Amino acid sequence: MAYIVGVDIGGTFTDCAVFDSDHGSFTTAKAPTTPRNPAQGFFDAIEVASKAAGLGLEEYLRRTSILVNGTTVGTNAIVTRRGAKVGLLATKGHGEAILIMRGGGRTKGLSVDELLYVPGTQKPDRIVPRNFIEEVTERIDCRGDVVVELDEEAAEASIRRLLERGAEALAICLLWSFANPVHEQALKRIAQRLAPDMFVSCSCEVSPAIGEYGRTVATVMNAYIGPIMKQYVSEIAGRARGLGLGSEVLFAQCVGGCVPAADAAAVPLYTVDSGPVSGVAASSVLGPKMGYPNIITTDMGGTTFDVGIVYQGTALTRNQTVLEQYEMSIPMVDVVSIGAGGGSIAFIDSASEMMRVGPRSAGADPGPICYGRGGIEPTVTDANVVMGIINPDYFLGGQQRLDADAARDGIAKLAARLGLSLEKTAAGICRIVDTRMAGEIRRLTLFRGYDPREFVVFAFGGGGPTHAGVYATELGVKQVIVPLRNTAAAWSALGAFAGGVVHLYEANEYLREPVDARVLNRTFQELEDNARRQLGDEGFAPDQTVLERSIGMRYVAQVSYLEIPVPRGELEEAGVDQLLKDFESVYAQRYGEGAGYREAGIEVLKQRVRAVGLLPAIEVARHKKSRKRIESARKGERQVYWWELERFENTPIYNGDLLATGHKVSGPAIIELPYTTVPVRPAQSASIDSYGNLALKVG
Repeated sequence: MAYIVGVDIGGTFTDCAVFDSDHGSFTTAKAPTTPRNPAQGFFDAIEVASKAAGLGLEEYLRRTSILVNGTTVGTNAIVTRRGAKVGLLATKGHGEAILIMRGGGRTKGLSVDELLYVPGTQKPDRIVPRNFIEEVTERIDCRGDVVVELDEEAAEASIRRLLERGAEALAICLLWSFANPVHEQALKRIAQRLAPDMFVSCSCEVSPAIGEYGRTVATVMNAYIGPIMKQYVSEIAGRARGLGLGSEVLFAQCVGGCVPAADAAAVPLYTVDSGPVSGVAASSVLGPKMGYPNIITTDMGGTTFDVGIVYQGTALTRNQTVLEQYEMSIPMVDVVSIGAGGGSIAFIDSASEMMRVGPRSAGADPGPICYGRGGIEPTVTDANVVMGIINPDYFLGGQQRLDADAARDGIAKLAARLGLSLEKTAAGICRIVDTRMAGEIRRLTLFRGYDPREFVVFAFGGGGPTHAGVYATELGVKQVIVPLRNTAAAWSALGAFAGGVVHLYEANEYLREPVDARVLNRTFQELEDNARRQLGDEGFAPDQTVLERSIGMRYVAQVSYLEIPVPRGELEEAGVDQLLKDFESVYAQRYGEGAGYREAGIEVLKQRVRAVGLLPAIEVARHKKSRKRIESARKGERQVYWWELERFENTPIYNGDLLATGHKVSGPAIIELPYTTVPVRPAQSASIDSYGNLALKVG
């Protein structure tokens, strides 16, 4: 068995990335996403890869040792409100915490434009209606001591009432359950006795974190998508086994890496945003190996544009996530997304009579006008076809022919309303979306204390390489990397298996200065013992296990905290002092010199161990400078509209697969790859580095 396969289900296309461990080579494949049955698109993408290898799907899966899926099924269920009817059990007197939303439910997750008119904002639709919330008699204090015993008889009656009202899943979130989960566990046993097939979600298993509201939301969201995800995971795993896969299907998660199918079915919330996170994971694993420790990751697909940061080889993370205005306490790789993809729709705003692009997307069905599937609204992809950037005869490597005339007709309607030429309207669509993407990158970098000029941009996804030359220039970045050329189009699929199997272990240990090193050491030891035990049960030997420690710290009386890495080994007093200094340094970088109030003291809120079970390493081969002449990669010429020149220019076209290490292309030019297109804009140049990356010099 030689193949390691990752599949990322996006909004428009399902991407497949394959690493052949016998030959050290990468291949990629794409198939249209099938929204009504995502599993079909999953296997379609693998089948495209199998045909490229000259094998049938069953034989291909028999030769596959690792299969990982990054899925949007859970995310889509939340966004489209197609989840289960959830009943919630809460401590008496606290049932309405999820409805109160800490007072910020009107504004969480809104854009700056939306926040300008606060009276026009409103809370999101309720995930749990008030009559689906039951309060139970019990109380555990902050030290984990039982103050009021659980009234099991009354709790059973509460669960029966929820079942009678039609609850399909149950969320259990009690006060201080992360300090002592005994009452939540008792409620779960009662629920499973009354309704053995019902999905039950406990906060002590999903989000064992301080903060009642964020923990409640995470627990409810997990229950909301639980039945759908359980069915999806079962279908993927069962069908893969039936087709010949000899190993277990793994599922990508939002903390990076992947988990076995049973874990994904039990806590499906961690699969939310796993696709965008996987692109950052691939960059953090392979980027430093190729000499790029500081990376701004940019993934432009058909529906969204996703941005992340890798700093000194490590992906930045966050502990709170806002989805559909609900703020939930789950750790995840810090990725922000906006509705800016190839399928983003251009339209005339009725209020301002100005052209806008996105966030609404044509998606996979019907897709852009040029797909010929019934789309009638012009998109970014249509604009690139009109300008000659995208070759309509070579879309998806020639698998699909685009209707350029239909794209022109669609954009011509916008042009007529704006009083502009066809090509200037198409260029305007792309410039609007490029500016939006540059703004999102600024928000993630500058607002967090990072200067984008100190980074390279990794451009991946089907549209990232097509637009990166513009948004990187706006940021002052000097270099864009299209990683491993055509593999970049399925970079997130590759990242699904690049990070290994990952589990998190946490302890909410509240300590104030002076921090006792013995307490930290004892807690870390307990977490690491649990981590080694679980990875051992999953078949990982000690030399295949990596344990990464971190600690959550903040200035006393502040709301949010920062996570600081902790070195391996026993901590001494000097080591604790260094952690405090590291916290101050990170705080100053994030919020500015002098922003912290040291006199208030520093407190510890959380200790965390990130346990990684190593999968076979992905190594990128280096290549010597080629002696082939670059003319061998030239495909010909075509007319391309460059807005910098304000005219169509007869532009050389290169086959990106035939470019080799040492080749350099000066702009304006177009480099075509089977699943993406890289414009080398005027005054820019591109070259192939020793790892096979396409490096675009933009500044």
